[in-house]
Amino acid sequence: MKNIAIAMLLLLLLSVFLEPVVELMYLGKEKIVLGSALSNAARSARDRSLNYEFHRDLDAKVDEDKFVEYFAKAFGDALKLTWTNDGLSTRQLTFESMNGKYNNFTVTVEFREKIHEETEQLVTTVELKAQSEYKFQTKYLRLAEDAGQNVAYQLESQREFTLSVKN
Repeated sequence: MKNIAIAMLLLLLLSVFLEPVVELMYLGKEKIVLGSALSNAARSARDRSLNYEFHRDLDAKVDEDKFVEYFAKAFGDALKLTWTNDGLSTRQLTFESMNGKYNNFTVTVEFREKIHEETEQLVTTVELKAQSEYKFQTKYLRLAEDAGQNVAYQLESQREFTLSVKN
């Protein structure tokens, strides 16, 4: 009887210690998924929003509104999110989860244009920053979050793309 009680105690303690490790693995997976969704959506938007009439001079001029629209559609499709605000004027996009897997995402899009010193070509830099409050997946951390404990974690990913045209 004593051995059964010790085994149950060890099982309980082991589960308490392993739950955060499992949650860290889930968090790592979510960071990878968010980063790849951000990169793929930006790549798709880049290909579709470059103004081709500027390619003759090898300038990378981007139609910013088209970029934001294409990015929002591709990012939303990748993570099963819906784009809830216009965001074209403020460049701050808000997404809601369709299946409840994520909390609301906020994506900030920032464009910068500069002339490259050596080639005198127009180069556009796009900086993307996505952030959301992480939704815990393991039982103990969900219980801690529901109990009002301050266990919130900010899930963030940031990418910077330099758009240029080469001959």
